[in-house]
Order: sequence, then structure tokens, then C-alpha cells
Amino acid sequence: MPCDKVLDFMDPDELNDFWHAISAWLAHRDVQLYDLRLPESHSPDEWLSEVWYTPLVSTAAPLPFARCLQRDTALSSAIDTYPHLACGQDCLGRDVMLKLVDTNSHQYSIFETLLRQLDCFSDPRTFPCVLPPLAIFDTPHNYAVVSMPMWASPVHIEDMRTVREVLRFMECLIRGLKFLHANRIAHRDIWEDNIVVNCYRLDHCLEHLREDLRQHRESGDVYYALMDYDQSIQHPANASLKYFRRPALEAMCGSPLYRPDDVCLGEPDYNPFAFDVAMLGNLFRAHCVEAVPAVPALAALFDAMTTRVQSQRFTAEEAWRFYTAETANLPHAVLDTTVQVCVNWSAINNPDVYWSIISPELQASWTHFRAPPRSMWSYILNWFIGFPRCCQFIVITRRALGI
Repeated sequence: MPCDKVLDFMDPDELNDFWHAISAWLAHRDVQLYDLRLPESHSPDEWLSEVWYTPLVSTAAPLPFARCLQRDTALSSAIDTYPHLACGQDCLGRDVMLKLVDTNSHQYSIFETLLRQLDCFSDPRTFPCVLPPLAIFDTPHNYAVVSMPMWASPVHIEDMRTVREVLRFMECLIRGLKFLHANRIAHRDIWEDNIVVNCYRLDHCLEHLREDLRQHRESGDVYYALMDYDQSIQHPANASLKYFRRPALEAMCGSPLYRPDDVCLGEPDYNPFAFDVAMLGNLFRAHCVEAVPAVPALAALFDAMTTRVQSQRFTAEEAWRFYTAETANLPHAVLDTTVQVCVNWSAINNPDVYWSIISPELQASWTHFRAPPRSMWSYILNWFIGFPRCCQFIVITRRALGI
């Protein structure tokens, strides 16, 4: 179907027609799409879009494939996806996701970079905790189909029950961000929907998956990975992770849920790598505070990842080194400490939420990592930004002066 870009496919039905048309072409490349048809229980006059129906059998496979927790089923199940995504199996019966990607996009370049390093994704010792492409199928047009292993989402952070499970989650995501930044890829959209776990069910039942995931975490074989590079940008190989700058407007993309304050006061530019680190740090602050009493060093890590003083903010590599140094020799009694994970939004804007739950002696030992409070200048500027005319003047002035 000749189109200039992915956005030229205007509606879900048009994309479904595309997947039907390309199915034989993909089959010649050893990918068999799931069955795509209308839901079985619908009235003739009801307008519905087609959905994917799962196969009855799946083949087990090592990394980078996820663990299929239900490899056979008596009935095919209907699953819905975003229109630019499709489900299928490769020639060995391993489940894959397929994504339509513009070839002149940053996302395509990122997939090419990851594909060149596919060997490191198959070894548990080197798995970099980002979801890799398995193949890129170029078409005669300005888009390609990218094949990826099927993993599952949501990861249900709130169901984690021990410090060990929380730390494993943090470890994987810091490792993943470190790998992306080593390849000069700024993710720019880190939040729960862009995190996957290495298990899934063939029937895609979310309720049963949640129960299975609790057991999978206890197995010690759990991996989490960052995914989705729709908003990501790959920068030059010589870009400094500490001092690289890009126009501030580029930060206004993706989910605002954990977006740091790096461009909220009319700043003319920002560091996309530091932005990623703070975004991940804010996710940790919202979900992992309950682990701080058992591992007080996490309070220091949270602040070092999110401090407003960007020159003092950890890079992903520095966060990784700090994390591994502070958690490498924790006793089993600490790792097995039970926690009740819940979302704590106040911790993002008030570090005292987690500093106050550790002793004054421990607070003092981590003082050099503690982020300074917001300056009076930032409060005043933030107040003026609230008025549209003032906001416009501040933004224009700061961009003109480069401050």
C-alpha cells in the first residue's frame, strides 16, 4: 500500500487492510500474522473494528523472548492493539509484535542501532533491559515493519511485596537507561506504559497475568525493559551525557506524568539525557519510597537523579554505579523485608517524604547527595510564569539571552 509515511494510514480499518495486504509478504519472511477478524460476538448492524485472535500454541524460547506462562490453550482469544501494531509468530512458533515505522524517523535509526547489537540481548548476563528488534523488514515505500519479541504490560509495580522485588525493578530500568544513553538515545517518555516484563500469557488475560506475574517475580528470573521509541531521539555519538543541550521545546513530548521541571521556567534549552534520568528518578520516587527504610541509600539515589541542579545530577552511568555499589552486598534479611508498595505522588515534589523516614544519623551520612531546596528566585519566576503575558515575555527573553 503506497503511502509516504505511517500517518497517511488515517484510521484503524485502513491499517487493518494494510495488515491483511502485507500478510503474504510477511509470510515469505518467516512471520505468520495472527488471525485478524471481526469479534465473534457482535450484531450484524454493530460497527466494530477487527481484532487479532491468538493461536492455540506457542513455542518456548530464551532471551530476548519472554516466558510464555501458558503455551497452549483450547480456545483462541481476541486481543486488541494499537492500529500500527500487529501480532504474529515467527517460523519457530515464537510470539512477536510487529510495528509500522517511518524509515526517515529517529525511531527507525534507533531500531537499526539496537539490531546491530542483538547478540547482547540473548545472554542473561549482558541483557541490557530494553526491548530489542528481532528484524527490520524494509518495504518499497517510506516505512518498514519492525519485529520485536512479545513481552507483557502492565508490570503492576503496586504488587511488589519485598525489597528484593523493588530493587530488581530499579536495577533493570537503570541498566536499560544506561544502555540507551551509551548509544546516545534519549528516551523522553519514561512511564509505566513504556515498561514491559519478560512474561505473558497466550490468552492475554490481564487478570490471570497479574497472578502469574506475582509468582514470576519470586522465581528470580524476572526482567523489566524499557520500550517504545516513538518519542525518542538518537543524538551524535560524541554528544556529552553531562553537557549536551537541545531546544527546550523538544522536552514537551510524551507523558507528562514524571516529567521533571527542567523546562518549566522558560529555559531556552535542556539536556535530554539528564531529563531522562530525572524522569526515571521521579518514577522511582512515586513508587519505591517504601523500600527506603530497608535501604536508606535509595533516598540519596532519588535526590541525585532528580536534583534541579543539573550539573550535580547523576548520569545514568553514575546512577548505575551508585546503585550497584550500595545494593551489591545487602543481606538476605534486608532483601526479604516485606513492603507495601503504593503510589506516593507527594514524594516527587517533597523529598522530605522519604528523608524523614530514615534516622538523623543516616540522613547526615548522605547529606552531600541531598538536593538543595528550590531557590526563592525559582518560586518568583514560577509565579510570573502563571500569567500568559509574563510567561511569553520570560520565555522570549531567556531564549534571546540564552539563560
